[in-house]
Amino acid sequence: MARNTLFDLIHSMSMSEKRHFKLYSLKHVIGDKNQYTMLFDAIDKQKTYNEKNLTELSFVKNLSAEKNYLYRLILKSLNAFHSKLNSKNKIYNWLQSIEVLYHKGLYQQALKLTKKASELAKENDLFIQELAVKEVEAELMSKQFLYTDAIKNIERSEKVMQVAQNFSAIQKIAMQSYEKGFEMGMTRSQKDLKNIKTLIEKEEVKNSKNCLSSRAEMYRLGFFLSYFFFINDSIKMLDFTKKLTNHYQKNPFLIEYSMIGYIFSLSSLARAYTQNRQEEKAIKTLQILDECQVKYNFNNSPKIAARIFFYSLNNRLDISLNKDDYKKCGELLKINEKEFEKFSSHIGKPLLYEYYFLSTKYYFVIGEFRKALRCTKVIINDTNFKAREDLLSVIRLINLLIYFELNTDFTLGYLTKNTYNYFKKRKRLFKVEDELIRFMKNQNKIQSKSILKKDLVQLKESMQKWKKHKFEYRPFQQFDFEYWAKAKLEKKLICELN
Repeated sequence: MARNTLFDLIHSMSMSEKRHFKLYSLKHVIGDKNQYTMLFDAIDKQKTYNEKNLTELSFVKNLSAEKNYLYRLILKSLNAFHSKLNSKNKIYNWLQSIEVLYHKGLYQQALKLTKKASELAKENDLFIQELAVKEVEAELMSKQFLYTDAIKNIERSEKVMQVAQNFSAIQKIAMQSYEKGFEMGMTRSQKDLKNIKTLIEKEEVKNSKNCLSSRAEMYRLGFFLSYFFFINDSIKMLDFTKKLTNHYQKNPFLIEYSMIGYIFSLSSLARAYTQNRQEEKAIKTLQILDECQVKYNFNNSPKIAARIFFYSLNNRLDISLNKDDYKKCGELLKINEKEFEKFSSHIGKPLLYEYYFLSTKYYFVIGEFRKALRCTKVIINDTNFKAREDLLSVIRLINLLIYFELNTDFTLGYLTKNTYNYFKKRKRLFKVEDELIRFMKNQNKIQSKSILKKDLVQLKESMQKWKKHKFEYRPFQQFDFEYWAKAKLEKKLICELN
């Protein structure tokens, strides 16, 4: 077992799950004390995993074996706790019972359960589970010489296979678009656009009539949401996020099937409203997102709770920054400090780093440059983070601006060279990046304020030009570099500009 596997599992558990485990583990007492519960508690108390401390515990004899046993015991406990969590779990539980009845020769009893399981699978678009049930059902029918029924059953399986194949094809296209969006963010070149356009031309996603199930339509709509975000078409992105959210809400079993997908659709809808200057609708959508925690009983999943928290907070920070409401932005960061500490270990880096990026923007525009610098370093120093090239690019440019503001000439020269090499290596040195880096390179040579002013005017004018370009305007949606040049010319902070 990997060193942190058990630690990660225990720290992913909710209070209810931990309470259930304690009761469940009473059945596995060794001697007078349940040493597995004691090991569980010891790991649960650790903030970071420390194996040496565990080996020194008096009740631990063979840590590796005891960790493996505890891991399996926790999974059994969680399986029991979540046995009725959703339709898929119910079907799997029925399948276990069906297998037991089948091997005891109680075919009629088993058939009654297959009917229930098959109907539930059909109602919830659970193709693979329905096929598994149908396979056993055909066997049960043949054992009772019900061959006509068995043939009809197999014919139904063949139809389900077609639906499953259709779903798989559409899901694959959607995943390919998610992958491209995850890697790059928004398109910055004709080459980027060409790569994503090959997907939209595929027959499977052209029309909703090509979808043979609600789940297939869910992925088709998710594909278009991703596509229009990628090419930065905010109007069509809003259209498809509305469609996707409505599709979830009209088919509640899809929310059960993909809870994270639903809360992502709500977050995307709020973002699309913000991009289309409909902030009030964005706020109302975020209220629906916040209510999901209780409405859909997500309390047993810290990771889902963390997603709701970060989707909501990041969207609210983005709205405040877009409205130049820096007071509100500061309040949001302050009042959510404890929740941030609670959830930051349960969230993936893309969402966490988006939070740090938004915090960077806030601290930068109000002149808290050292706080902004700390936020940029969290992202830049993580050399293992390869996703969201658009975010990684703009955070490095802001990092240059921060060092310029801090008047660290030596560091700025060194950093400018490193930043230039970073963009060249990744083939991300577009016009905006090139202009800003060229401006920074010149600062080591400048001896007078008049030359600096001339360079700032030139930078401002070039930024104005690139704002109108088909692809080069994209970085300005994340940070307005022209606005910064204007602030420097007027000797003000960005938050002081009218």
